[in-house]
Amino acid sequence: MLDIIDCQIEATTWHITLPDIHVAKGELLVITGPSGIGKSTLLHWLLGNIPQHVAIKGQILLSGTDITDLAIEQRRVGLLMQDVYLFPHLNVQDNICFALPKNPQLFSKKQRRLAALNMLDQINLAHLATRYPQNLSGGERSRVGLIRALANQPQVMLLDEPFAALDPSTREQMGRWAFQQLAEQNIPSVMVSHDVEDIPSSAKRLCLADYYQALEQE
Repeated sequence: MLDIIDCQIEATTWHITLPDIHVAKGELLVITGPSGIGKSTLLHWLLGNIPQHVAIKGQILLSGTDITDLAIEQRRVGLLMQDVYLFPHLNVQDNICFALPKNPQLFSKKQRRLAALNMLDQINLAHLATRYPQNLSGGERSRVGLIRALANQPQVMLLDEPFAALDPSTREQMGRWAFQQLAEQNIPSVMVSHDVEDIPSSAKRLCLADYYQALEQE
């Protein structure tokens, strides 16, 4: 479970005080609101990337553990963005290998490549294993991007307009598939979206505009 407690975002001309937020395992929270109101700022604060243009504070709990002051690499938080970056010199299988956690069960290169292939096979994408990023369609890149993010075994997944670059039919299909994967793996997820059509009916919603307050200027 993801808990966000006493979160406040403050800029020079406005501030937002959010209610406490609770996202259960397998649940999706979608953050909406107009441009410039702090949606991506909130997402990157959860990731551990402290914004410079606004002040943000609060407490972040993952399964009851306070991760507010942990570095990005210690948080086990996954991120999927609109532009999926895959290493161009690695094929799909090796891109996923790169993200796998380092542990005794995945010590050798052979073990890691087999684990990556198994992940692809579980979702009927094993045929993409030897392809390179430049030979993937937009939908295929998004799928591989999500699988690579899941390979790192995140405790929570953040999605920043992840399907915005796809055509409408592919975006709808990709959204259904992605949310199904996250729900089946019991991963709490937070997504930023401008497009209401990207939001599944089962998702919780948080509109930052509902909590926006302008500051009086001297």
